[in-house]
Amino acid sequence: MKKQFLHEDHNRQDKAKKPDYGPEIIERGRSEPPNVTQRLVAKAEAKRDTIRRWRRKKFFSAGKVLKLGWPLEHFAKMNSMSPQFPETKVAYDNLRAMAERDMERIAAGVMKGTARQHRLFGAFVSPYVAWECSADIECDEIK
Repeated sequence: MKKQFLHEDHNRQDKAKKPDYGPEIIERGRSEPPNVTQRLVAKAEAKRDTIRRWRRKKFFSAGKVLKLGWPLEHFAKMNSMSPQFPETKVAYDNLRAMAERDMERIAAGVMKGTARQHRLFGAFVSPYVAWECSADIECDEIK
C-alpha cells in the first residue's frame, strides 16, 4: 500500500514540474486537412517519384549490370569489357532494351497502384505507393 502512495506522490511531483501545454494548443489550433485537389496532386507526385527512384536502379542480366542513364563506355568499364568490341555494343543494346521493357512494365504497375499516406510524427505525412508488377520482368535482378 505504501508503494502505491509513493508512486502517486511521484506522479503529482512530475505534473507540478511540467508546463501546461493547453493554452499553446488552443492558440495554435489544428492543422487544416488538405483539399481534394492537393491530395490528388500529392498522390500523382508520389507515383512519379516512385518511377524516378526505380529508373535509378541497376538492372542485372547474364552477369552484366546496367543503369538506364549509362553510356556505352561506362557500361563497358563497369562490366570489364572493351568498348571497341562489337560484342560489347550488342550486350549493351540487348540489356538496355530489356531494362527499358522492364521499366515500362514497372511504370505501368506503379500507375495502376494506389497511393497512400503514412502519418509520421503528428502532422508530418509521407506518401507511398502500393503496387504490384507481374512476373514478366525480363532482367535477372533489379537493385
